[in-house]
Amino acid sequence: MFDINDTSYDCRKTWSLICDGRTKGVFQLESQLGRSWAKRLKPRNIEELAALSALLRPGCLKAIVDGKSMTQHYVDRKNGHEETSYLDESLKPILEPTYGVLVYQEQSMRIAQEIAGFNLQQADDLRKAIGKKKAGLMAEVKKTFIRGCENVSIVSKEIAEEIFGWIEKSNRYAFNKSHAVSYAICGYWSAYCKAHFPLHFYCSYLYHSHGKQDQQQEVKELVSDAKMHDIIVMPPKIDNLKSHFNIKDGNIYFGLRDVKYIGDSQVEKVVSGIEEIEKKYNQGIKDISWYRILINLADKVNSNAMLALISIGALNSDYTITRNRMLYEFETWSSLTKKEKDWARENCDDPQGLFPERGNRGLETTLEKLFPTKKEGGGTHNSKRREIVRDLLDLLKNPPYELEDVPDWIATEEHKYLGVSLTYSKIDGCDTGASNTTCKEFLQGKPGKVVLGVEIVSLREWTIKKGNSKGSIMAFLSVEDSTASMDSVIIFPEAWLKNKPLLYAGNTVLLSGKKSSKDTTLIVEKVFQI
Repeated sequence: MFDINDTSYDCRKTWSLICDGRTKGVFQLESQLGRSWAKRLKPRNIEELAALSALLRPGCLKAIVDGKSMTQHYVDRKNGHEETSYLDESLKPILEPTYGVLVYQEQSMRIAQEIAGFNLQQADDLRKAIGKKKAGLMAEVKKTFIRGCENVSIVSKEIAEEIFGWIEKSNRYAFNKSHAVSYAICGYWSAYCKAHFPLHFYCSYLYHSHGKQDQQQEVKELVSDAKMHDIIVMPPKIDNLKSHFNIKDGNIYFGLRDVKYIGDSQVEKVVSGIEEIEKKYNQGIKDISWYRILINLADKVNSNAMLALISIGALNSDYTITRNRMLYEFETWSSLTKKEKDWARENCDDPQGLFPERGNRGLETTLEKLFPTKKEGGGTHNSKRREIVRDLLDLLKNPPYELEDVPDWIATEEHKYLGVSLTYSKIDGCDTGASNTTCKEFLQGKPGKVVLGVEIVSLREWTIKKGNSKGSIMAFLSVEDSTASMDSVIIFPEAWLKNKPLLYAGNTVLLSGKKSSKDTTLIVEKVFQI
C-alpha cells in the first residue's frame, strides 16, 4: 500500500509536472498565478519550491526594486538572467540559497545574529518590531542593532544602517520559512500523487470540490485538466448510481449528490427505487427497459430529480432511445392521474417483458390499452379522460418537434445540471472541418500555424498602458473544445478591432494564430464565425 511518508523528493516525473506548470490541484500552485510562476521558476528541489510558495505572496509580487518585483528578481537570478549580488559579502552564506533575495523572516533573524550579535530572543524582537510598524519601537531596535554591529565589527556603521533599512523594507513582504517549507512538502506530495496516481488524484479533488468557494468552476477546471491526462469524467450511469464522485472501470463518474436539484433525500429515493426495480424483475438494471424504469421510478422521486437524471443520460439503460424521447415520455406519463398510473402498472407490465416486438414503444402500447374507459375495458374514468389520454397517445406517436439528441443540446443540458459538459462540447455540433488542431494538441506543443474550433468561455479586455500601443485595447480569452480548455489566448489591438463583433462569451469560432515564442499562449491573428 502506498504511504505518502515514503515519498522520494527527487522524483523527476513530479518535478517535471511542476516545472511544466501542470499544477491544477497542486497545493499552493493550483491558481493561474501559481501555474504561471511555476513554469517561470522551474523549481527542482524542496528549497526552491518553498521559495516559490513565499514569492507568490502579494508582498513579494508588489515589492518593486529596480523596476522588477522581488519575485521576478529571484526567478531571473535563479535562471541566470540576472547577476546575483549581495549588499555585503558577510550576507552571502545566509542569502545564497535564495540568490541574494531576502525571502524569509528567518533570514533577517540570522543576519541580526551574525553581524549584530543578537541572541534568538533579540532577533525575534526585531522581526516582531518590523511587523508591528511602530516608529518608537523600531527606533529602539535600530539603536540596539547598530550598537551590536559596532561591537561585532563585521560591517561598518554605514553598512549596518543600510542593512537595517533593507531588512526593514524586505520584511514587509518576507515570509515565514517554516511555513513555506511545510507548504512545499504538501505541494510536492500532491504533485507526486497527480504524477503517479492521476485517476485517484482527480477523483479525490472532485469529491472535495464542495469545499471550494466556487464549486462549479472548480469542477469545470478539474474535468478539463483531467482530459489533458487522458482521464475521462462521465455523468452518473444507471448501473453506477453512487452518492459522490467515484471510479469504475478506469473512469471517474459523477455522483448523484453532485447533480443540481438532487439532494440527499432524493439520492436515497433514487438508489432505493433502482434496487426495488431490480428486485421486482430479478434483473440487473441495465437489462431492464426504459418503460419499466419510468413507470416504477418516476413517482418515487420529485420531477426536478427525474428531469435532471434523464437530461444527463443517467437513466439510459437502452441507448437506442434518446434523452429527448425519455423526457417527452416522462412528461406524458406525468400527465396521467394516479389511478391511471396504478392501472397501467397492474395491466401493462407482463412478466415476460412488455411487448418486445414493439421496441421502445412501451408507453404507446400502454396508452393504447389505457385510453378506453373502464366500461370499455380500459383504465380511464370517463369519456373526458378518455379523450385526454387519446390526445396524449396521438402526441406520443406524432411529437410536435424532433426528439433527437444533438451535441449542442446535450452539452447545454449537462452544463445546466453538472456545471460542465461531459459527453459533448458546444463545438461538437459545429462544422470544424477547417481546423487543424485541438486545444489539447496545442497545449501539448503542436508547432506551426494553428486553426482551432472553439467556444469562447470568457473574455477580458485590457487597455495597454505603455509603449507604442499605449491606450489601445487588447483582449484575453478563455476557450474550450471537447479535448481541453485554454486560458492563455491573446488577441492584440489590430486583430481585436477587426474581429471584435465575433468575440463574446458563448460564441463558437475558428481561431487562427500561432504559439508565443515564450510559452503555450496562443496569439490570435484571425477569427471566423462557425
